[in-house]
Amino acid sequence: LCKRAASAQVFPLANVTIDEAVARRAEAALLLMDDYRNCQDRHDDEHVLPKKSLRSFVNYNDTSVNKSDVYFRVIQSMSTKKNNSSNPNITAPTPPILVEVINTRNPENYEYTVTISSNKIYTGTALQVKSTKHNATNSFRHIFRWIPSFPGEYKIFVHQVLNGVHKDPLNRQPTPLVSPSPLSIIVGQQKGGGNVFEISSEATMERIEDRIRKSVPCQTVNRVDAYSKWSGDWVGPDTPFQDHSIRTGWRFLPRDMGCHIESFSRRDLLSISKKKSIWVLGTSVFRGVFLSLVDLILSPDEKEELSSSVIGKCWGRALIKKGNLELVYQDFRAQMFEPFGSPKVMECHNEKIAKDADDSFIQNAADTWVEMFRDKDSWPDVIFMFVLYDNVGHGRDGLFFTHLEHFMSKIPPSWNGTLLLADRFWSAIGVTHRSYHKYHLYLEEINEMVHALNDTRVRWLDGMGISREMVMYSEYGPDGIGASQHFHGFCDVPYLEDMGQNNTMRVCGNVTEILGQLLLSHALGTKKQFDLEKLEEPKDEALEYCHACPLALTPFKLVAYPEVTCSEGKLHPRNDDEVYSFKAKQKICPQWCLEHEVDEVIPSQSDMINIRRCKVDLADVTTSSIESASAAKVKSQVTPAKDKPTKPIMHTFFESVVGGCCGMSQEQHEQLLKAWKESWEARGWETMILTAQDARKHKDFGTLEKKLISLEINEYNRRCYWRWLAMVEAGGGWISDYDVFPLELTAELGAEMGKNGTFKAFDNHVPSLIHASSNEWDRVIHLMMDLLPNKRADDTVISDMYSLLEVSKSSSKNSIVWSYRVKTSINYTKGSDSLSLDCSKYSKQLAIHFSHHLCKRAASAQVFPLANVTIDEAVA
Repeated sequence: LCKRAASAQVFPLANVTIDEAVARRAEAALLLMDDYRNCQDRHDDEHVLPKKSLRSFVNYNDTSVNKSDVYFRVIQSMSTKKNNSSNPNITAPTPPILVEVINTRNPENYEYTVTISSNKIYTGTALQVKSTKHNATNSFRHIFRWIPSFPGEYKIFVHQVLNGVHKDPLNRQPTPLVSPSPLSIIVGQQKGGGNVFEISSEATMERIEDRIRKSVPCQTVNRVDAYSKWSGDWVGPDTPFQDHSIRTGWRFLPRDMGCHIESFSRRDLLSISKKKSIWVLGTSVFRGVFLSLVDLILSPDEKEELSSSVIGKCWGRALIKKGNLELVYQDFRAQMFEPFGSPKVMECHNEKIAKDADDSFIQNAADTWVEMFRDKDSWPDVIFMFVLYDNVGHGRDGLFFTHLEHFMSKIPPSWNGTLLLADRFWSAIGVTHRSYHKYHLYLEEINEMVHALNDTRVRWLDGMGISREMVMYSEYGPDGIGASQHFHGFCDVPYLEDMGQNNTMRVCGNVTEILGQLLLSHALGTKKQFDLEKLEEPKDEALEYCHACPLALTPFKLVAYPEVTCSEGKLHPRNDDEVYSFKAKQKICPQWCLEHEVDEVIPSQSDMINIRRCKVDLADVTTSSIESASAAKVKSQVTPAKDKPTKPIMHTFFESVVGGCCGMSQEQHEQLLKAWKESWEARGWETMILTAQDARKHKDFGTLEKKLISLEINEYNRRCYWRWLAMVEAGGGWISDYDVFPLELTAELGAEMGKNGTFKAFDNHVPSLIHASSNEWDRVIHLMMDLLPNKRADDTVISDMYSLLEVSKSSSKNSIVWSYRVKTSINYTKGSDSLSLDCSKYSKQLAIHFSHHLCKRAASAQVFPLANVTIDEAVA
């Protein structure tokens, strides 16, 4: 019990190792007994927790805190304040500080995160705060327990997160702050008074320094069970712990492993005396680790164009050689791998063929392992790989072993490198890992499975332990907690300024850089050993880089021994030859397979992948012959339409609301409509504005309207449903919101993309840009109507966007091509007196959605195209 409690950081004594927890059971038991006596005195009052053992900070008379809405307070338990032991040498531990979120919404729909941060000193986060129900008021409370490691001034941020956002990386809902965030508190040894909280005399900087002195380099920890426990503290550049910090000055201190991560500088990497190779096999999340390493070794001149280069965003193979260090990234998505011996099927990802029937993802993955070990002189020193493990709580995972044991069979017995494994939720975004109970169960099962591999060269990397404390600084920052697995980004993001990046950095991400340093430490050995073997003077040799990178994730391709293009010298923006080099190799999924029901929908950061697996019965029929026959069949059945304009039509729907709505007057809505019309016509389109009159022509208009009114849907959102019926009556085709403006979607491209009548949603479940035939429009609106509830629950939002989201979750029913090709952010760079548009951020985007959310975020970040406007003015 003591070992598990210490491992889970819920042991009554603060800052104890697992062994110390066992040895100090007497003290812990006395403290727990004292806390238990206080529990018996608990009153079921408005504060839930026992009054007499708590000290509260929040001033409830403060008018800035609306007690009828969600808010939080900070309290400190006083029960552990006194020394409960007869031994006078025992120091009383720090009383825990509790953050209690009050009047929370139903936990089935909402989660709450607590982040405690001290600028450039410390950051810590709880991804899911424990929920309790207050029976007297039928309300929910969330409580986060925090024991500070050292004194100082801290800010507390509480965010409200829509439950399920983490399941869909394209569903980027805002994560609003809960009042009174950000709340400043002081943790010190002063007693009493306002916002000052007590701390044990042992919880000091000196104690952490002592912890570091007693630790060993993490690459020397050989016990698998110990190595996987990566919980710890992030300490910043304004602390005295700068040895082995990363370039931003931050440092991660593992808590339970008794080790420290050593860091290597660019000068060190240029001084490597023998050839070293690191392979990263994984998703775009893992690509961030590769990019952090690339950013570390390249000179400012070499990496100036990193973000716009082929290397900057690669969904295939990328290789960097600098001096004696080789870095390789291979897109390697284990969730796509089929079991060995699966039936032969053609697989289509959206409209493209991912593999022919005689191809196999898992075999290509196995061939990649053969490739890595084909030449002893080029064997990798470290492999960091994504492994599929989604079976928490259900014991041994068959695919985990089926895939991994086959890959490991390719490793020569004489290889003395390190294989680091991690699952796709290494950034703690997975639903199964947001529960702390399941998280620790997950660690136990992983330990058992890695032990079962019986190979001392294998380690499991618990990325959640490293990344959780940095969740407020992931891809979307404080406005998108839980919405992304990406902990890296190019250094042009305002919220990263507090993280201390320097002007020479192009890739910013504390999590990915510390993981990169961990890979380096396994490749290069201990710093002490490395210093003895390194070159006397670093050699800054010419950069060599090679790539075989498709433009997009879909269709997913995994190719061993790919045909790479190699260059020497500094990185350059992706040129036309590199942009189009893969287009000729892509094949369109045949119509007969597109008509097949969608088998699976997999979300990614760039797209929603609709996977169709189509059986091919005739072994001698090639893909091209099937495609040609299918095209001929379709062509023979199609009768040319009459009286159709030569230009495609972009529709929108507008029915004014008297007095205006949604932050805009009626006149401003009409101005926006005019701008929409002029913009699309400038790109060669015809435009057509549909109205309620068109919707009322549909035979089911009355049925739909009656249902919406019974659910108390407001006038604006009812109009959003009407447009679906209007598109059926218009004969189908293209529609966009009238705050969507064209980027690359010209009339010519629209005509080509519109040849297929399959329902295509280009902004995922947000119905801002869609193309479909009339029959498809009718089919999907009826799916949406069928999924409407009979009764509206409290706090439930009902709109056509959420109805389409429900359709997207029902993969057996949708047969929709989902993608994410509508830009939802404004990418200006602030200069001294002007804004500069970053054109590279708009590449391959069909249109931009000037939504309310986009305008508010841009105005808040001061990158809105109009100068000196308020947030409300930006919307208007």
